[in-house]
Amino acid sequence: MKDFDVVVVGAGPTGLVLAGLLSRAGVRVLVVERRIDRGDRPKAVVLHAPTLELLDSFGLLDEVTDRSIPLERFAFHLNGTGSFAADMTGTDTHLDGYRNMPQPILEGLLEKYALGYGARIEYGVSYLSHEADDSGAVVRFDGHDDVRCSYLVGSDGPRSAVRESLGVAMAGRSLSTSYLLIEGVPRELVGRDEVGVHVGANGMVTMMPIPGDQVLMAGPVVNGLTLDRGASVPWRRIADAIDTLGFGSRLKLAEALRTSHYSVDLRVAERWVSGKVVLAGDAAHLNTPAGGQGLNLGIGDALALSWRLLAALRHDEAELLAEYEAERRPYATRVGQTTFLAPLIDRMRSARDVDDPSVREELAELALSWSQLYPDQGNRRGARYELSAGARVPTWVRGADGGLTPFLAPSDRVDAATLLWFDDTEPAAVESDLSVPPVREVRRVARPAAEGRVTVPDGARGLLVRPDRLVAKVIGP
Repeated sequence: MKDFDVVVVGAGPTGLVLAGLLSRAGVRVLVVERRIDRGDRPKAVVLHAPTLELLDSFGLLDEVTDRSIPLERFAFHLNGTGSFAADMTGTDTHLDGYRNMPQPILEGLLEKYALGYGARIEYGVSYLSHEADDSGAVVRFDGHDDVRCSYLVGSDGPRSAVRESLGVAMAGRSLSTSYLLIEGVPRELVGRDEVGVHVGANGMVTMMPIPGDQVLMAGPVVNGLTLDRGASVPWRRIADAIDTLGFGSRLKLAEALRTSHYSVDLRVAERWVSGKVVLAGDAAHLNTPAGGQGLNLGIGDALALSWRLLAALRHDEAELLAEYEAERRPYATRVGQTTFLAPLIDRMRSARDVDDPSVREELAELALSWSQLYPDQGNRRGARYELSAGARVPTWVRGADGGLTPFLAPSDRVDAATLLWFDDTEPAAVESDLSVPPVREVRRVARPAAEGRVTVPDGARGLLVRPDRLVAKVIGP
């Protein structure tokens, strides 16, 4: 029986990021995936700024840039009324906006990174069961010998076998509407800098640009078109239904390459940590595709979990895993709530014009929330984002004039914290009462300008920053 420090079930973006970060720190990681290969269906495509920052720290940004499409907004087009937009630009990062790249391409890049640091990744291996005690777990597979590990992570998607083996329920609800994801070649290349949500009197459909002059069409949510799970719906019938939305050739495909079917849930696992077993990604939370939140939220889970697992392995600080659940579970719940758009669509339909201030303000807040750059606070346009405990530290800070100033460079190191120091004195030796790794780097930075969005508490001389870029402690006078 082979021994590993961590076994990860599921080789999606969440599992691969976790494997890469832990392997980079010297952890022995095994990733198993029940699929025999990644396949080539686009699946999730949206990469928000925090994910792009992490990919930058992995040295993958150039490849991502070459193989993705830059986008600036989520646009809501109402036939006969006009357009509303959630603008994703003007944020505090050196990677403004977001990008669309098919998930299999992303997984290939993440796999290459993890393998480069010694992770072991095996396809065609299905998780069967595990037995855990205080010392770790023994995991059984179909297609692989049993494995002993210190920690087991289930990142195996919406129908997680690991979660089911734990008997953990998913709290929430399933939406009555089901969807098709249609991949094809558009008749017209329109809206290449946006994800467009096209809303007509008879329903709506989302069009997402992807590389190769192709698009993904999510939906259709069209009155009178019933999509039973697993049913085969002829493309002609789908096209006829989309025509009823009234957007003409804008939503027509020159060629429909393939379709897949999915249902939508708004659910969060009732428990994320069970002794030596942890859930992450879609195994822990499900939401609608709106705003491209799921993939990025799972990668955030991996970053938040990685340094805690490392501490648990090295220093037996297992209580940090309880903090992971306490921190990420409420956040996943709030993010999921931002993806239920039916009430917002109704307000758009009843708005007097496209400059309706209430809708415009709601979209501005939604854009900041969807960016995942400002967790828990600062999601209102014009609001200040104070870098107090729990706030996410930006890579660059934007001033009142729109200019950007470097602040904290992205890093793939999860074995040490960073001390940001504003004062002109010698940096203080920080002994935190929090369970964070030791300080690896002291970085002198300029205090954010008072006129910008990002601020620091009065009297702050520095910030102790966790490996996942959240403030652990404000160093005061």
